[in-house]
Amino acid sequence: MTSWHAREALAFAGRNGPLLLFGGVLIGLLAPPLAEAARPLLGLAVFVFTLGAFLKVDLPAFHAQIAQRSTIAMVLLWTTFGVPLVMLGLVRLLGLSDGLALGMLLCMLAPPVGSAAAIAAMLGLSAPLALLATVAATLLCPLYIPPLASLLVGVDLEIDASGMALRLCTIVGGAFACALLLRRFAGRFVAENPHAMTGIAVLGLILVAIGAMRGMQTLFLDRPLDVAGVFGIAFAVNAGFQVLGAALFWPGGRLRALSVGLVSGNRNVTLVWAAAGTSVVGVQGVELYLAMSVFPIFMMPALTRGLVARLLRRAEDAPPEAPAATRSQASV
Repeated sequence: MTSWHAREALAFAGRNGPLLLFGGVLIGLLAPPLAEAARPLLGLAVFVFTLGAFLKVDLPAFHAQIAQRSTIAMVLLWTTFGVPLVMLGLVRLLGLSDGLALGMLLCMLAPPVGSAAAIAAMLGLSAPLALLATVAATLLCPLYIPPLASLLVGVDLEIDASGMALRLCTIVGGAFACALLLRRFAGRFVAENPHAMTGIAVLGLILVAIGAMRGMQTLFLDRPLDVAGVFGIAFAVNAGFQVLGAALFWPGGRLRALSVGLVSGNRNVTLVWAAAGTSVVGVQGVELYLAMSVFPIFMMPALTRGLVARLLRRAEDAPPEAPAATRSQASV
């Protein structure tokens, strides 16, 4: 494949990221051997989509986002403490079963999903804001998740803070360094091919989507009715918190509000699932909900892309003439 073909393939992936991501979930679900083969490559996939996210975020935009300290503080307070507290009130109000309630609370205790910035880039949202919120919350989560889990749900979670910090620094730091080198030695190519840069993130996300489906087909076949019900609940929760997060930050502009909504509904469920370990084994409904909550992360972008685009076209901070590829870089 020539460099032209590679660029065009990446640009195609960037323009059609949400649909390809949806397809990746179906591939992993329908072809368990592929899901099994992709699973060991998740670390590489995370590096690739993080690299793509950094290539969509230039340093001035990222610095401008960091400079908005009050905004970042409010976003972190909401995504870190507000989201799980709202979920706690919701499960108590609805009187949900213990297992389902525990699964929902654990999911929302997690920081935003690591792919939030890449998904934001695909949707034309603020990749700098999503990236900053994700990295900051993930770095802090070893400090706040265990006490909150004990206080809110009565589950003792053990998170290896040093190990998580090392992995995060390796992946994020390595991706950041690669992005700097690419901008230094191929800056013109990066600037002139925004869709291809998004395509890099999409390739990593597709691999994650396929690998995340390991074991899911068996789950669907063994418990179809239970799975269908919880599947619908997981989608409703994801969408509901996206709407709630966007509504709370709507006065600050639609671009910011929709970006906050994205990180509000999409959570790093695998982190708390791994941290919970044996403490949730045997509790009916917990692991089923955690498993089902993975699906909307990869499928919702395709379902909401049109609505997001229409909302941004009407927004003052994202005028119709601004290309979607540049909004995530220039708007913070």
